[in-house]
Amino acid sequence: MNDQRRASILIVDDHEIVRDGLIASLGTATRELSGVGTGRDALDRVRERGADVVVVDLRLPDMSGHELIAAIREAAPATRIVVLSTYLSEQSVQSAYDAGADAYVAKSSGMGELNAALGRVLDGQALDESAAETVHRLREGQDDARVRITLQQERVLVLAAAGATDKEIAAALFITESTVRFHMQRVKELLGARSKTQAIAEAIRRELIRPEPL
Repeated sequence: MNDQRRASILIVDDHEIVRDGLIASLGTATRELSGVGTGRDALDRVRERGADVVVVDLRLPDMSGHELIAAIREAAPATRIVVLSTYLSEQSVQSAYDAGADAYVAKSSGMGELNAALGRVLDGQALDESAAETVHRLREGQDDARVRITLQQERVLVLAAAGATDKEIAAALFITESTVRFHMQRVKELLGARSKTQAIAEAIRRELIRPEPL
């Protein structure tokens, strides 16, 4: 974008902690981010307020991501759409492109890939590659983005994602609170996160954990 107006970016994901983590991680002085959890809310937001970019998860509780992409494309043709999805197959990428997506990023890719995609679409750059080329490029980049966490770190993250305090996590895992904080700090370093919320969101996004209720 060449003007001085802050770019409005809407995150559509049904995991609140993922939305909050992405908003915290992707926000800059030139970007204004917000998030919603359903396709209907996303479409209402775009119609009422507009958006420069919508980041869409293909798996939503009320409609498919492909349906949402097509609806946004019809309601707001100038809005750019970036898919952020667990799925990484030629068929899923092609279907997203056919629906009107401008870019496709796998959740297992690093935050750098998502930032790069946002930069491209905000600058009006067309992604001149086929679905097969997109899949190949993203899979090639996954090795560098792959992070390994220990079983204990995973347990700490799962409990934290469910809303447990450090004291509750320590009691559940029979460790000290300082050990809980040590594991969380190590995870933050591995994932490049600045806060616990960002670390949990990034772990969910990369499918390192699946949050479960306490």
